[in-house]
Amino acid sequence: MLRAEAPASWRHGRRCHAGAWCKPKRPYVGAAAASSELPLPEGSLGLPVVGETLELITSGDTFGTSRRERYGDVYKTNILGAPTVMVYGEEAVRAVLAAEDKLVASDWPQVTTTLVGPDSLNLLTGPRHGAVKRALSDAFADKALRRHVPAIAALVQEYVAGWATGPQPTPGFESCQLLSQAVFDRVVLGGAGGRDRAAQLQAIMAALQAGFNTPPLQLPFTDYGKAVAARQEFGQLVSQSIQRSRQAAAAASPSSSSGSPAPAFDCAMADVVAAAAAAASTATGALPDSLLVDNATAAFFGNASTGPSLAKALQYLATNSESDAGSSDGGRGGGAAMAALRKEQQDIMSRHGPEITAEALDDMLYGTAVARELLRITPAVPAVFRLALVDFELQGRRIPQGWRVWCHLGDSVTRYNKDHFNPERWLGSSNSSSSGGGGGGGGATAASAGGVAEAAAVGGCPMHSGAGGAKPEYSLPFGSGVRSCLGRNLVMSELLVTLAVLARGFEWETVNPAEQWGVVPSPAPKEGLRVRLRRRA
Repeated sequence: MLRAEAPASWRHGRRCHAGAWCKPKRPYVGAAAASSELPLPEGSLGLPVVGETLELITSGDTFGTSRRERYGDVYKTNILGAPTVMVYGEEAVRAVLAAEDKLVASDWPQVTTTLVGPDSLNLLTGPRHGAVKRALSDAFADKALRRHVPAIAALVQEYVAGWATGPQPTPGFESCQLLSQAVFDRVVLGGAGGRDRAAQLQAIMAALQAGFNTPPLQLPFTDYGKAVAARQEFGQLVSQSIQRSRQAAAAASPSSSSGSPAPAFDCAMADVVAAAAAAASTATGALPDSLLVDNATAAFFGNASTGPSLAKALQYLATNSESDAGSSDGGRGGGAAMAALRKEQQDIMSRHGPEITAEALDDMLYGTAVARELLRITPAVPAVFRLALVDFELQGRRIPQGWRVWCHLGDSVTRYNKDHFNPERWLGSSNSSSSGGGGGGGGATAASAGGVAEAAAVGGCPMHSGAGGAKPEYSLPFGSGVRSCLGRNLVMSELLVTLAVLARGFEWETVNPAEQWGVVPSPAPKEGLRVRLRRRA
């Protein structure tokens, strides 16, 4: 039987972060022999067939908030055609994720096979998942991505300067999405990161996302049919990158008959292709091009979350940000936070010079706190999906075999428009806990000396510290355990570079400081987050 010992705070009873209960709960997860005698989680399965799906679509972030307040951290519902257990709270979420391939298995909508790929890390399981992830992980490790920081910085500076010189107000959300796609094109695919390619990638992503939220009817005029076509288009772009990687490697080989060295093709896909070639002579075995394409697509989906995080930076750090009105958890507010970022950049430039390098990012203590706060509010992975392989017990409730289990990776997903921006919650040694998304990376923790890799690896949880007066909560923005996000270092680097560029030379205000965001099917400001951005005098 798999069983995690309950922390003392749970054994003696503790009020949950949402205030939903105050009696002792059993937080462990186990395949209990008497599980059939345990009650199901509280909640409702809703109407026949449709369950509570319609309410999920129409209620957005209040769907989870109201039920969590009523039923606690673990409750049942019926959405998207299947009975589902919703799981919140760090202990419960970690317990479920730690039971991968024992009590639960990774679970994704059926369309994932078509729109992402059957050999993506999302869908691979067991030893094959581990072997493929190990083979691909070096390409996205901090050590590999550090060399791309100057290229990321050049792109960010070009794009943000364009926002300042273009028509005002500029559409902030769309601009952030295009910037994120440009970085992906340059760092992952080896492209130039131009605006036309960024727009192409964003159109592909929009079609793919629409395909996940519609019946899988594959006709040219349906959203799903358009998503399948978009997946094919993206696959062709990845295949071109793979071919260029092989050509560059062959030209650089000592046995090449070329009279002059070929220009370097330096990108993550080139590293992936090299890793695939090396894996062929190991126990991992050959990694076909189709697998490389599938996992590039998975990375593409992961990168799509960076745009909303960048847009939240524009919203919270604007000169007229509503967070400047003060918050109940002691946050500085956007204006004060930007002042702290500017001071930090002045100190960094005095030590490292004007260039934005990996070493400069390592020294962004406060910038890393801001990036973590943005990821807490807009996590790269808001929730992960599992399927119960057997009946098992979670907090004294029976989770039936075959039910879906949705693990939410932070409290912020239940109050998207009622959150408080407080980077200070991430400062202080007590926040450098082991509560993060797992994974590698070197260097000091963000609480001591910055460090992109450690910031991404820790992922974050200021749960018990209350730094800066912040209310305790958990945050696992890149997931946890064996399925932690492979692209976490790229996301952190992109956020830190953008924060550095903005703090060094720009200021802006939002047209509507109180603009609300929608959360279904994906986070987006309802008015496009228009901003008036300019260079600082």
